[in-house]
Amino acid sequence: MTDLISKYKEVWGDDPKKLLVEYDYQNELTAKLDTLKPEDLDIKIFYEIVLWKLNRFPSIQDDLLGELKGVATLRPTQHRDAKPVLHKMLKSPGIASTILRFLNPLTFQIIDDRVYRIVHPGKVKYPAKPQKLNERYLSTSSDIYFDYLDELHKLSSPKLPFEQADRILYQLDIKLGNKIGTET
Repeated sequence: MTDLISKYKEVWGDDPKKLLVEYDYQNELTAKLDTLKPEDLDIKIFYEIVLWKLNRFPSIQDDLLGELKGVATLRPTQHRDAKPVLHKMLKSPGIASTILRFLNPLTFQIIDDRVYRIVHPGKVKYPAKPQKLNERYLSTSSDIYFDYLDELHKLSSPKLPFEQADRILYQLDIKLGNKIGTET
């Protein structure tokens, strides 16, 4: 059997640990979890580990939590007033529209591929997050999200209540047989 270190010598020389310099995965949380003591395991740490694995762990500044509470007081169709907070949330890895939706479902809904496809058939999806976030991306993403919310308000009715629109339209896309990552 070939020695593994010798087999990939052209990649790492004599030191496989050199590749760790390139390891870039949930850096802040990885550092925290790498120092975990078994006796510190609780439900919060458990969820952090699961979210780390799913690469969906949100990182948020303490001051932003306070601003989010203010967003929860916005009335329906006032969603554009949340633009500064949305920009801050988009800079943090995580799930901005989901947080907004659970804080204030009468004003915000989750944006995802399935619902977006129903609300904007044939329209180009929202932009992929660039490696280095810039103001153009933040502005474009905010505008797309707010336009999406405007369209949801137009589509809403007593039979399709705005506060349930994301879930209803998500299920509709599944029932239509659409797959994630495909266009209709």
